[in-house]
Amino acid sequence: MEKTTIKQFKLDLAKRIKQLRKSAGLTQSALAIKIGFKDKQIVNTYELKGANPTAYNLVLIANALNVTLDELLDFSQLGVE
Repeated sequence: MEKTTIKQFKLDLAKRIKQLRKSAGLTQSALAIKIGFKDKQIVNTYELKGANPTAYNLVLIANALNVTLDELLDFSQLGVE
């Protein structure tokens, strides 16, 4: 992983979560439920505000999207559909 700022990391992670969620055919609400939240607000925050999920939540997100953590954090795949 190349050197990046925390701001850029959060933005890239936000884009990557959204990309993988859409690729999996999930709504924000469906992903939220899969990771143990009642509504889509947490996913919306991750995708739109570039929030910084805990390591545990990253594992939950990766599992819910059926990808590895490496795949979740592979920002080289941004823009690749």
